[in-house]
Amino acid sequence: MKRILISTLSTILLSTIAVPALSQVSLSSSSKTSNTVNITPFNLVTGAYQGRFEDQDIPSNAVFLAKVRSNRIGAEELVQGAIAAGRLSEDTLYDQGYLNSVETLIDNLDKD
Repeated sequence: MKRILISTLSTILLSTIAVPALSQVSLSSSSKTSNTVNITPFNLVTGAYQGRFEDQDIPSNAVFLAKVRSNRIGAEELVQGAIAAGRLSEDTLYDQGYLNSVETLIDNLDKD
């Protein structure tokens, strides 16, 4: 279990450090949310782990992992936090493909 957790966290940290310029960030085209920046599901999960959504009551690091394991943080909570932070448009909450991708990434963090 420790090996999986360490390798998952290492992958997350290395990918966010090594390729920040290649992250898929695009401006929303909706006039209602013209200042909203859309982030990929991977960047949402890694950003939450790194503490980028602590102002939205999403904890970071070990507390984040503990809440994921106890099912107190899921895809919808992360998306709602990113919407509150202005990182995603409200429409993302209804995008089942996006939510499924976030849920899959969260489930991979929760592997034993």
